[in-house]
Amino acid sequence: MTATPPASSSLPGLPPEKGIGQLRWLIERVVAGDLSVEALIGNFRTLYEAIELSGRPRYRSKEEARLIWDVLWVLEFHSPDPARENDPSDWNSAADVLDVVQDAARRLQAM
Repeated sequence: MTATPPASSSLPGLPPEKGIGQLRWLIERVVAGDLSVEALIGNFRTLYEAIELSGRPRYRSKEEARLIWDVLWVLEFHSPDPARENDPSDWNSAADVLDVVQDAARRLQAM
């Protein structure tokens, strides 16, 4: 499966250079309130996959890599409506995603 880069109109201001900086930017914009958590949910994995396709992602540290993967992991089990899933406790809501993103942003900023 080929990752399709998100439309630039859906993420105005996205840095043009493909890399982990784009994911940090997306996390920061959501926490700042400039973008919705739904924008992150709809674009984070696609951005990450496009970065991977262009070569090995370059993280600033192991901690940064772990924080990016925390966001990817919460998205792996995201459901728009966890209550409709067979086992709702296994699924993350948009609020759960936002909690992880806020934690990641705080820790990234402290680096």
